Amino acid sequence: MNHTTLFVAIVLLIALTDACQYPVNASEFPESQKFIVISAELTETYGRINVTYTLSGVTPQGAYHFPDPPFASAYVMDSQGNRTDFVTDGSINPTFQGIVGETYQMFVEADGNTYESKAETMPACPEIDSITPVYSREASRDPDDLYYDGFDVYAQFADLPVQKNFYQWDWIHYERRAACGTTVENGQDVLLPCNPFDCWGITYNNRVVVQSDNLRDGQPIAHKVVRIPFSTPPNKYYLRVEQRAITPTVFEYLKSLETQTQNVGSLFDIPAQTKFSPNIYNVNNPSEKILGVFSVFSSRRKIIYINMLQQIPGATVKVLQELRPFTSSPFASAPCTEGRYRTQVRPEGWED
Repeated sequence: MNHTTLFVAIVLLIALTDACQYPVNASEFPESQKFIVISAELTETYGRINVTYTLSGVTPQGAYHFPDPPFASAYVMDSQGNRTDFVTDGSINPTFQGIVGETYQMFVEADGNTYESKAETMPACPEIDSITPVYSREASRDPDDLYYDGFDVYAQFADLPVQKNFYQWDWIHYERRAACGTTVENGQDVLLPCNPFDCWGITYNNRVVVQSDNLRDGQPIAHKVVRIPFSTPPNKYYLRVEQRAITPTVFEYLKSLETQTQNVGSLFDIPAQTKFSPNIYNVNNPSEKILGVFSVFSSRRKIIYINMLQQIPGATVKVLQELRPFTSSPFASAPCTEGRYRTQVRPEGWED
């Protein structure tokens, strides 16, 4: 990968996530180039569109700042001429409810430029029959590696026959948080309990996981979604798996990224490498390079709990311990601040 390609990947990754530093020496890179990022997803239950720019003010020392978002508007049209308007900050619009088999096209105005997507048709997604964790030991890892003993989690389903199908998997993990901050007591860092008590930390998928039904048309399919370490806490590991039926365009885009890098976020946190948008273009300047993708998909999801207290012959559960004690003050606490990685909202299907 050349320096220009790597630079584009890192700039987009930082622009779309909460990262604070470049993972490599930024002094090696040429002057940054500004790209517009248009990311959208339309599903059976919601739609959202996000329009922004990549980072600006990048220096050889690794400094940067987030540019102001463009002055933008956006809407989606279906094949019947029905229009739905969207804000462009990535907020979910629950009033949009896509229909399997319907075709959609996106239109965006941003800082005087007109952008359109190619028309994409929402494919049908089969139900998930089961989510199955399978214990294994990865002997190639160091025994101290957290994932040395773990569970490979598989989604199992029946492929829809007589049509080409393309699938993507995503997941999210919630874990109750006991501490939400730290303070110093008698020269020692101590933990502050969460206020309110009901507070959950959130972990997201950071890999591309896709498959087509090539040579498997209409047959049962089992696909590995994620590997979970055999460790505690928690004693019960919450995992929500989402299975998506995606369009051929998005599948090819993600598949090419999968072969280049796995240092990615969710569908819309993916560093572009040299892969610019496959289905969004500038109407007046088709040669403009745009980051992001217009994804139209249906999905199904299932929640499982993995028992981390189970006895597995020959396996060793790793105990993760917080070395810092909690505060001795009965009144001290730290707020459970709502955000991307923490929430007070009880997770779907949560069991205490």
